Amino acid sequence: MTDLLSLADEYYAYTLGLSPLGLMWDGRLEHLAEWDDVTVEGRARARERLLGYAEAAEAIDPGEDLRALALRDAVAAHARSTALQLAWEPELTHLNPTVGAWENVLSFIDAFPLRTAAHGEDYLAKLRGLPRFLDALLDVAEAAADEGRVALARHLRDTALSAERYLAAARTGDDRLCAQAPPTEVDEQTRAAWSAARDRVVAEEVHPGVARFADRLVRLAERGLPDERPGLVHLPGGADVYRDRMWSHLQLDMTAEEVHELGLRQVALLEDEYRETAGPLLGTDDVAEIYARLRDDESLRYTRAEDVVRDAEAALARAEAASPAWFATMPRSRCTGHATDFGAMAYYSAPVPATGKEGAFYFKTSDPHAWATYELEAIAYHEAIPGHHLQLALHAEDESLHPVQRELFSTAYAEGWGLYTERLADEMGLYSSDMSRVGMLSADSLRACRLVVDTGIHALGWSREQAIEYCLAHSPLDRYHLEQEVDRYIGLPGQALSYMVGRLEILALRAEAQRRPGFDIRDFHAAVLGYGAVPLATLRRLVLG
Repeated sequence: MTDLLSLADEYYAYTLGLSPLGLMWDGRLEHLAEWDDVTVEGRARARERLLGYAEAAEAIDPGEDLRALALRDAVAAHARSTALQLAWEPELTHLNPTVGAWENVLSFIDAFPLRTAAHGEDYLAKLRGLPRFLDALLDVAEAAADEGRVALARHLRDTALSAERYLAAARTGDDRLCAQAPPTEVDEQTRAAWSAARDRVVAEEVHPGVARFADRLVRLAERGLPDERPGLVHLPGGADVYRDRMWSHLQLDMTAEEVHELGLRQVALLEDEYRETAGPLLGTDDVAEIYARLRDDESLRYTRAEDVVRDAEAALARAEAASPAWFATMPRSRCTGHATDFGAMAYYSAPVPATGKEGAFYFKTSDPHAWATYELEAIAYHEAIPGHHLQLALHAEDESLHPVQRELFSTAYAEGWGLYTERLADEMGLYSSDMSRVGMLSADSLRACRLVVDTGIHALGWSREQAIEYCLAHSPLDRYHLEQEVDRYIGLPGQALSYMVGRLEILALRAEAQRRPGFDIRDFHAAVLGYGAVPLATLRRLVLG
């Protein structure tokens, strides 16, 4: 166990520094002044080292110690997954307008709980380094384009447009990159001087870098792929990269064809549930009509941001009150709701006990009409309680877990749990109406369609429009949502598969556990959440023995 702990300690320290961009999600102060090394050479070094960690962990025999097994497999799987995800990341994922680096910067640039003067200096260094990071992204992307590997022209233009809109807003005094609060443990005069320095760095150094970033993206877009060929399968070596990306997110050996067929089956099964649940509410059992009514009925759309906020906060309050009956342990950290104008429609940021940062559920309110009234609750339960907050906050607060298990990510385990809790919320009686239960089905439709569409794009050669049209035909989501979803799948190959595959595996574990004498749902949930982020195959051994 000593060798395993030493390896895990070393791996954790290494991987934290590997992606400061990823640390922005949780406002982490480690490596605050830094940005990711996206150069070809830097990523090659990282891949070699990551695979070395994976192989070293895989060589350790944990014996009968389940905690050692969990830690060993967490290190090995995370290291191998991270190594596989490095391929083509700067030129494709990081330039995607939905999930790319620039969108992450806008979303999280002000999320740091700065305390000391040193934190303040590191943050200013981070701002000064942003133009160099953006330049490095375009250096890699332009060189990759010379090799025939380039993002969609649409995506490059949209990311450029986002940068241009930022600059236009900054010129009117609304500068998103000047939103970070100064350090708290310095005097008022120092705080004022720091804020002035922040604004000066952004105006004099960052703005020119962002303008250069936008200009280079516009020029690169002239070489970008058409919407008809968005998938990895269209790029030299892309089929192999997609296979690796699938494994990196699922950590299961499944082929694209198997996942595609699984998705088709799940989509078909959901049609019966729509007839049963939504049919009586809408007065029809025709699934196409049900989808159309849910999509097009203006009375099922929000019109005011404050109503989105009210309903999200009410859902969180119900979930928080009901959860102790279903979970043996509740997190000490509260989960608070936050309206935002940036990033995805909804997402969660875990607590950081060392800094006092609480769990946060973010939901986008810049366009309330983009939200259907029936879909908000399912998303709140997935992202917050009993979903990612109970999962990730309990991990963060459990000091018996190694930081690798507490803080690092296994996509299918994490997102499988999130999707599992959308249905669990129904068992818990959390949905406020039958129409909100239809929202649960809508969320399921999206995750089932993802299995079909992600593999369709990246393995079967589907066009962007073909993917959008499939989702429109087999879910009630509106086109605006689905365009963002499909653009996300294009930028994050394989990630979208993890939700439904992970949920089905957790449900299979629960079904087997329920066949054993003395089953208790609180004990089952404690077992699923009790070992931190582990691969699904390992979770089966840990939960069922």
